[in-house]
Amino acid sequence: MRSQPPPAWLDHDIHLFPLGGITMRNPFVRSLSPLLAVAAAATGGAGIANAQTPTPATGAQVVGHVYEATNSPAGNAIQIFDRLRDGRLRPGSAVATGGLGLGASLASQNALVRRGDLLYVVNAGDDTISTLAITGRGLVKRDVEPTGGDRPVSVTVHGSTVYVLNQGSETISGLRVGPDGHLSVLPRSTRQLSKAGDADPAAAQVSFTPDGRHLLVTHKGDQTIDTFAVHGRYAGSAVPNRSAGSTPYGFDFDRRGHAIVSEAGPSAVSSYGVRFGRLRTITPSLSDTQAAACWLVTTRDGRYAYTVNAASSTISSYRIGTDGRLSLLAAVAARTTGGGTDAALSPDNKTLQVRLGNGDIASYAVAHNGNLASLQDTSGTATSGTAGLATD
Repeated sequence: MRSQPPPAWLDHDIHLFPLGGITMRNPFVRSLSPLLAVAAAATGGAGIANAQTPTPATGAQVVGHVYEATNSPAGNAIQIFDRLRDGRLRPGSAVATGGLGLGASLASQNALVRRGDLLYVVNAGDDTISTLAITGRGLVKRDVEPTGGDRPVSVTVHGSTVYVLNQGSETISGLRVGPDGHLSVLPRSTRQLSKAGDADPAAAQVSFTPDGRHLLVTHKGDQTIDTFAVHGRYAGSAVPNRSAGSTPYGFDFDRRGHAIVSEAGPSAVSSYGVRFGRLRTITPSLSDTQAAACWLVTTRDGRYAYTVNAASSTISSYRIGTDGRLSLLAAVAARTTGGGTDAALSPDNKTLQVRLGNGDIASYAVAHNGNLASLQDTSGTATSGTAGLATD
């Protein structure tokens, strides 16, 4: 029986839709014209209806996209937004994942991730994971497979190995991904999370370290960060590490592999070195003076980290030293409307996108010195709680 979702505050059919004019090289592109007619017929001639926002007069060239999981229990989907040169967004169509959303917050980070030309998204309503190929003419659903556990909320990919965090069953499970995006179960790969007494781990995120040698899992419920040594494709047993602060939630890595972890309890951030299957605390629980730091992303150059503070409707910025030490750059680097429920940086680090509580996407320009400037809020298809955000 599927376990109940956590509180909201913690929060081989082909579907093809245009992505707004950007042409991307992708080995999966085939002769797609006949499929467009099939997709149109299946959806009444269009994707899920969206209210269009005006295209800015300047900077209207499409340079990428933002992807948002809708998490609908009637059918999970990926809402697509064109990302324009000036950093603003333009809503497009929604593409079905082939699985079911939960209809409530997943209370997690990395429910939707992009690696190369593939999107990976968990479907917490029916315990599956989907892959969708990003092509020059649209998203193409490649596969939907069981995750090997209950209520998947986070996914991570390294090479051709995929691991999913099953929050309900308190496990991680592995899959293989082929070059065409099809998934297959990795036999005997399921591993239990560590347990601290009778506390519910309430796990929030799983991620490979950049070198692929470890997996990390944050536990909101028992102040623990699990490390799993990875050999070949297989994770070993969970090694529990005490979090420097309470309620470890979202995390990312700097360019040297230090783990930068948000802490929703004190609204703070800690940094760790990962070595020999364990964590070494570098900066312990540095407060951002806000409320409920949940989601965290780092810039590609590893110089800055941004936390989305759900209860204070703010974004805080941190500077990351070459040794992984943290310093608070701005307690309020920007404000959000309606709180925040996820975050993603564009690949060029020039824009930060934040998913808001109502499913809108807030966009911010990122300056070279780490400062943020608000651009706009963009509406799309209705969404349900924290459920994933990614960019290309």
